[in-house]
Amino acid sequence: MKFLFVLNIGLAKVGPSVHLLKDVIGAALACGHSCHVVLKNTTEENVTGLEELIERHRALTISLVRSVSTQKSGFLKRYMEDCRYALRCKKEYKGKQYDAVFLQSCNVGWVFMKGLRSLKCPIVFNVQDIFPQNLMFSGQLPMSKIVYPLFLRLQMIAYKRATRLITISEDMKDTLVAQGVKESKIDVVYNWSYEDAPISLSAIPSSRMYDLKTDPQKTNVVYAGNIGKMQNVELIAKTAKISEQDTGVHYYIIGDGANKQKVLSMVDELSNVTVLPMQDAKFAESIYAQADINVIPLAKGGIKTALPSKTATVLRTDKYVVFCIDAGSKFAQTVDNARRIRIADNADPASLYHIICELRDTKQIDLTKNDCVLPLFAKENANCYVKIMESATHKSLC
Repeated sequence: MKFLFVLNIGLAKVGPSVHLLKDVIGAALACGHSCHVVLKNTTEENVTGLEELIERHRALTISLVRSVSTQKSGFLKRYMEDCRYALRCKKEYKGKQYDAVFLQSCNVGWVFMKGLRSLKCPIVFNVQDIFPQNLMFSGQLPMSKIVYPLFLRLQMIAYKRATRLITISEDMKDTLVAQGVKESKIDVVYNWSYEDAPISLSAIPSSRMYDLKTDPQKTNVVYAGNIGKMQNVELIAKTAKISEQDTGVHYYIIGDGANKQKVLSMVDELSNVTVLPMQDAKFAESIYAQADINVIPLAKGGIKTALPSKTATVLRTDKYVVFCIDAGSKFAQTVDNARRIRIADNADPASLYHIICELRDTKQIDLTKNDCVLPLFAKENANCYVKIMESATHKSLC
């Protein structure tokens, strides 16, 4: 079969979805399918990030589509540039024949769909986070009372025109269903890490090691990632404040983002917090492995629209993980029986501190024992994407 992959990012730089997309494309090629990939290019370098796959597979072709970088721009400017990019992409596939299309998660799916429908083949839309609900929950949508209904209506066009939808948690599936998407066309495939093997700190080479200088006599609580409105890193700052007198716990907040200054102001005078800038992605495994407890917080309701990309990698460490999410969520219920995962109330710093105190005497987990959660996040999930694309094709032919 011939698959078209239409991506709203480039793959030359490390990012949350880059390894996932490379693995899915690689899995499709390994199954004998030919693939044409349309990529965003925001530089003059014309680097695809797929050079290794190109060398191994003659059935892979690439189109680089120019786009203006809007990384530091406001939401509306980014949205408009994504619309223009979607229209430019149409030139790369117009009039060609494909058996199925993979459309990467994006906020302008309705614009892409207008062009992709002309191909008259199944379209599989991968929903990594749910727009505009994600911005609504985190308070990032400008003039929300006016624009939220508009953006929601536009995004629903993409959901309804897609043959199949793939999202990354049961909570996100429920959100789509509640919005009016047919449950029968939604598949849940959890994201995976770079590898499946457990992360051993002693096995990480020095070139990928970032020394946090943790104190072995203390319980080291780590948050590493984006410090934005959705991430709710303020909860960790508040937890550090209420536990300031507890000299046995130290907090590390590592990252950058829109809310960093706010977080800095909250911990400025606290001696039990170390704040560091965002580190290169190659150091992520070593940072997570140095923690005694990794914390993954989300804003209230955030679990309904997203599941943090770091989840699969953090779970490969032999350390505890605390998700600060809505307690009634399906994800909370799914991981409830895992030996090293705890759920804290994302609105209550005392809840997080109580769990830290509970775990402080048992810092390390034996990953050789069965863990009911890890199989959900296996690299094999890349093949699930391919099977869904194949089945969408079969369904359309029947």
